Amino acid sequence: MEAKDAKSNEYGSFVIKEHTSRDEVSLMLDMDEAIERLGNGKFQNDILLAAGLCFAADAMEVLLLSFLSVVLKDEWGLTDRQENSIISVVFAGATVGTLILSPLGDIIGRKPVFTFTAATISVFGILTAFCPTYEWLLFARFMVGFGVGGLTVPFDTLAEFAPNSQRGSNLLEIEFFWTAGTILVPIIAWFTLGESAYWESWQLFVLICALPCVASAILGLILVPESPRWLVAKGNQDEALRVLRIAATRNGMDALKLFPTGTRVVEKKENKDAGSVCDIFSPKWLKITLLLWGTWFGLAFLYYGVIIAVTLVFSSKEKDNGDFSYDFDFGAILISASAEVFGLLIVMSTIDRYGRIKTQTFSYLLGGTSCLLMLFVASSQGSRSVLLVFAFVSRMAMMGSSCTTWVSTSEILSTDIRATGHGSANAMARIAGFFCPYIINDRTPLNLIGLFMFAISILTAGVAWQLPETAGRAMGEVHDTDPKHANSKDAAPYQQF
Repeated sequence: MEAKDAKSNEYGSFVIKEHTSRDEVSLMLDMDEAIERLGNGKFQNDILLAAGLCFAADAMEVLLLSFLSVVLKDEWGLTDRQENSIISVVFAGATVGTLILSPLGDIIGRKPVFTFTAATISVFGILTAFCPTYEWLLFARFMVGFGVGGLTVPFDTLAEFAPNSQRGSNLLEIEFFWTAGTILVPIIAWFTLGESAYWESWQLFVLICALPCVASAILGLILVPESPRWLVAKGNQDEALRVLRIAATRNGMDALKLFPTGTRVVEKKENKDAGSVCDIFSPKWLKITLLLWGTWFGLAFLYYGVIIAVTLVFSSKEKDNGDFSYDFDFGAILISASAEVFGLLIVMSTIDRYGRIKTQTFSYLLGGTSCLLMLFVASSQGSRSVLLVFAFVSRMAMMGSSCTTWVSTSEILSTDIRATGHGSANAMARIAGFFCPYIINDRTPLNLIGLFMFAISILTAGVAWQLPETAGRAMGEVHDTDPKHANSKDAAPYQQF
């Protein structure tokens, strides 16, 4: 072809070749470049809203149990084991759900799993309020957990639409919805469960907490398309191009100018086979899989452990006529929950500057140390102000570390196994959540809980430190480089188009 018939334009690190003829323009775009062209606008914000409400629902449906279990223990005359089971059964359901729903995200697509996840949490969250017996309650909460197990898919969907240049901070924005959920739970509990509640009803408490996920299910169905990365990985370039053009239009761009007729979008390394659980145990992924599992187990145990510990510290148990009753310090619990906002703001400023690994490692250590100090002060009847400071720092640090791990995990894994690998790591988190209330409870001495949490934080930080750094790299790119040199100039680059 003569020089006048072909031209090359360089976009970032990719070279895009346009071949011109009388009838058509042929343009081959790498998916990362295609997403970069979309920028960050209304389209991504719509997905953020739908996925974010799902995250808020996850936080609320899990954290409401710290209040609901106490109330039902008194109202239904439950034993200690039955009380703990109300919390643990959600994590049991989530473990099963993530092992089923996450691989389905790689097999049948992100959108159907997104919609099913939100719908399942909504339906059974509402049905919880109408359960007549303890056994029916356990079933409803198990199914809520089953839906919660699929929440890595909405997060990965958002990640796959985020431009590389803004992905770290953009993905952290979804965590504000989680934080909003954690703050709303004690507020709703105060209005519906507290002594001054106008309508004192645990059923109303449960119904209000289910509303965000109802909205998420509706918005997900309307606003969230299938991931073009998944479509390309499955060989459906035409549908991927259609989704990208819709996204461009919703971002206020000229879709045909951005992706003209004859455009073909490809992944750097296409894999049309569906990811499976077996893939994450292949020699290529085994080490990263085990590191992610260890980090996620610690993530969940520390995050939920701190929340339970704070609730224990700021509640009192009194015996009246042979029965125990609990009094919550809602103000202190709400203040500690608000610390998650500060944790998010801090990691948003450090995740790209210092990297994912340093950010989460330091945060795990800070959270474990603060929790240790809080519980030792509480065991010696220390002042409320000092307890509030340590509770605030603990929740701030655990929020920062956990949300950074979410971002890092989604970036490490490639498109063909992202949902499966992310889901398997999340399953480890749910297992940790299952065991957490049996260890972190009012029957375990506070100083012993503090030592245990501190030890877990050290182990988790050590495992997270060995994960590959993903800051400034394309989605799924780091698995072809030595983790120790993931950010170095010597890291092996992908072959360019």
